[in-house]
Amino acid sequence: MISKLSNILEMWAMLYEPISHNPEKGSKDKAFYKIRTINDNSEFVRNQNTAKSPCMAYSVLIDAQASANKSVNYAHAIYLLDRAKSTSLAKSARQDDDMGENIQQELDEYAQDLLAYLGELKRTGRCPISGTVFTASEMAALRGINLDKAEWASIPVKFAEWHILGIQLEQISPRTICVNKEKYNL
Repeated sequence: MISKLSNILEMWAMLYEPISHNPEKGSKDKAFYKIRTINDNSEFVRNQNTAKSPCMAYSVLIDAQASANKSVNYAHAIYLLDRAKSTSLAKSARQDDDMGENIQQELDEYAQDLLAYLGELKRTGRCPISGTVFTASEMAALRGINLDKAEWASIPVKFAEWHILGIQLEQISPRTICVNKEKYNL
């Protein structure tokens, strides 16, 4: 793939008010991370105590499967993360449980907002918020992504009480079967 989906996701994280990512180096409002896996020692994990909440991470690992030499199916992993509110001095654990449920519902709403944004962008080629027109090479990152079959699920609380919602998007790319002799030594 020539274009990177991470560029489009980072733009959404900058525009989306609950996340409000600031990409400038050293910013305290950094809220978008490129990671390998959610459990890996990444910039987010190293800075989890001071990381902005909520935030977003995108796995740069390639997860693909060839299908009958006609296409390659890619799976993109995106994570929405929100720090749990500090454990309350509640009279009952039920209040803490309710707080956790509310965070999960917020993350679900963020996932739906992201899918709506990507759908509109894919349909029009223009950012539905800023009106920015994307180039054909930038739009190539969305080509073949099946937004009608997106999946997301909560991941148990981890990393010092961060709530995590994982999103998986499937992308089908046509596979050209030919040997490019320019890539080989004779």
